[in-house]
Amino acid sequence: MSKTIIKYALSTILIIVFLITQNSCKNGPIDPYVNLEPGRRDYSWTADTLFIPFTYMNRIWGSNPNDIWAIGLGDADKTIYHYDGNKWTTDGVSRDIDPTALWGFATDDIWIGGFGPLYHYDGANWNRDFEYNNDDFTLWGIQDIWGDSPDNVWAIGFADSSDVRIGIIFHYDGNYWSRVNIGFTRTTMMRIRRGKKTSNNYFVWGLITSNLYSDTTKLYEFNGKKLKEIFSGLDIRTNYNYIQEIDDEVIFTKGYDLVKYVGNNIFRNIIHINNPKFGVQIFGRTIKDIFIRMKDGIAHFNGNDVGYLIKFGENNNIRDGLIFENKVFFLANNFSTGETIIFKGILQDKNN
Repeated sequence: MSKTIIKYALSTILIIVFLITQNSCKNGPIDPYVNLEPGRRDYSWTADTLFIPFTYMNRIWGSNPNDIWAIGLGDADKTIYHYDGNKWTTDGVSRDIDPTALWGFATDDIWIGGFGPLYHYDGANWNRDFEYNNDDFTLWGIQDIWGDSPDNVWAIGFADSSDVRIGIIFHYDGNYWSRVNIGFTRTTMMRIRRGKKTSNNYFVWGLITSNLYSDTTKLYEFNGKKLKEIFSGLDIRTNYNYIQEIDDEVIFTKGYDLVKYVGNNIFRNIIHINNPKFGVQIFGRTIKDIFIRMKDGIAHFNGNDVGYLIKFGENNNIRDGLIFENKVFFLANNFSTGETIIFKGILQDKNN
């Protein structure tokens, strides 16, 4: 092949690359989710009803659809329930904890926190593991537990004295729990998540409660040592916050919008939930398979639009969700009947 032909071929290739690049810039960045399949909506639904006097389950976690735990505030011997794929049972043991937080990694590695000591389940027993003692505070509570490995677990919440409440964060390294020095903040830490695909840092949602004015909602970026505030606003309907890890990414709720954080206190909109019954919480497998808590049911975002999966009365207040490959579980409280209801959805077999 002659040098002239080679030069001509190289020039042609460079022109093509240039045109492709220019066209891409004009049309915006390539959608990183273009190859994701939209989440399906063909679920069949059943419900389990638990009537536990003076107790409502409020958190749910499981290693698989036949090994699920639920916890709630109430009678000390009825705050932890287990589901084996057929029925829900409790061991009836009284423990010195009102549980509000639940997270695990396997059937024999599960954490519970709340008002009282942290408990750990080893596959056979719930063992009292850690208690925070500080003479400056009369009360402490854990609002959330989350980790991305058994030797990297976080527990967040608050410590309270007679005149002040501050936020607290604890870290577990696989052997010991220790308190992280985040300085003085009046923010009660409510939820912590990290998305490994997009950031090495964690994100924390917190609340500052007020007896005189509206509460304040805050979002933080957390590097494991220090908090950086990335959003603050009155805790009113247009500002309500929630954070969720979905497919190794953190998705935020801000008012009626689902958003992603892109840095420098800037959030990018994913979708606006144009429905006043949007209930803030989200759960999901991918960004095109997100389950949405509604005040009258459960809706779904498939990357294109939002549609209901199941509707029920507004007395059924969704508290938490659990998503597996082909099954989903949503924990709800019905305060008018005193019942805890677990809605169970299973994808239809396409081969039938």
